[in-house]
Amino acid sequence: MGQVERFVGVSVKLTGFDEGELVATGMAGEYLRVVVERLGAERYGRLAQALEQREPAELGEPADRELLAAARAVTQLWYLGAWPLEPAAVVSARAYEQGLVWRTFDGRAPGTQGAGPGSWALPPQAVARGGAGR
Repeated sequence: MGQVERFVGVSVKLTGFDEGELVATGMAGEYLRVVVERLGAERYGRLAQALEQREPAELGEPADRELLAAARAVTQLWYLGAWPLEPAAVVSARAYEQGLVWRTFDGRAPGTQGAGPGSWALPPQAVARGGAGR
């Protein structure tokens, strides 16, 4: 298994999105680079190993506070396209656009894609389908 594939596997547990959805963002390789750069290879390796052995909720034990913070940061990176820990930063305009937060309600990142003329008059896709989204 390659490093990006391992990162996606770990991210599935953190985000609740499946592997195909995460890969489709096109951000896995760039996010892996950011995570290793910000956390360091050793801490990222411990996080990946911990998540491969446990569920994210089990990281909340006092001895694992550092890993819990790292897990939350990786999760926020996927959802917001921004690294939340110091120094906090938006990874890129593309990361903002590909943030998972928009997919939770079938939305689009404001200012990134036009929905087309008159689209404001249509209900969101999840409402139109009779569902509540993700």
